[in-house]
Amino acid sequence: MDGSGVEYVAECFWPGVGEAELGALDERARASADALVEQGRPVRYLGSLLMRTDEVVLCLFAGDADAVRTAAERAHVPFERIVVAERSSWSEPVGGVGPCRSRPSAHQLKEEPS
Repeated sequence: MDGSGVEYVAECFWPGVGEAELGALDERARASADALVEQGRPVRYLGSLLMRTDEVVLCLFAGDADAVRTAAERAHVPFERIVVAERSSWSEPVGGVGPCRSRPSAHQLKEEPS
């Protein structure tokens, strides 16, 4: 196995990160990965996830471990570490609740008197 199907998360503690910084990071990471692909290195940038309350950004890459680290470093991703990631499918949400739908509030769950 060449490692090209393995996914990695670059974990970043990033106090005060905003939408502009995150967008710029995504552009740099995508360009860095694309440049490495042109050199024959197996790596893809899959996007980021911001957890604003925790001041954490997770950047998801796929590919060879060395190429992932190189792409992150060249893109100046402020990571603490890079770890192997495993995902489960979000395609079939339980109970109709998924990443694009919100859970009903307690008020919405109360039955109206007949």
